[in-house]
Amino acid sequence: MLRRIPPVILIVIVLAIYGFLITLINDPVSTIVILGLSVVLFLVVRNYLQTGSFFSQGAGAGKPKQPKVKVKPKPSIARQAVKKQSTPPRKDHPFRVIEGSKGKQKEKQDEKSQNNISH
Repeated sequence: MLRRIPPVILIVIVLAIYGFLITLINDPVSTIVILGLSVVLFLVVRNYLQTGSFFSQGAGAGKPKQPKVKVKPKPSIARQAVKKQSTPPRKDHPFRVIEGSKGKQKEKQDEKSQNNISH
């Protein structure tokens, strides 16, 4: 797994961990407060991006929610009775050559040119 991460990024991560531990040892209270505020900020931003509001709607806050009434969908009789039609079998030769005068004119010209050369 470490082979996928470039060495420069690994050095930065190791230095960040070292700096965090040094700060935690020197001043543990403010470090924990900053860490807690960062987590709260992360949760608020994530909730805002998911729901569109900064805080989730708690009980008694905002508009009262109306209970949802579940309606059972009635099965369609027409859908049950009709079976899906299978596709018709394919033809053996779907392409056919349309015979016309184009090829015949070309063949006649070839014959004339051969006759003129041989004479």
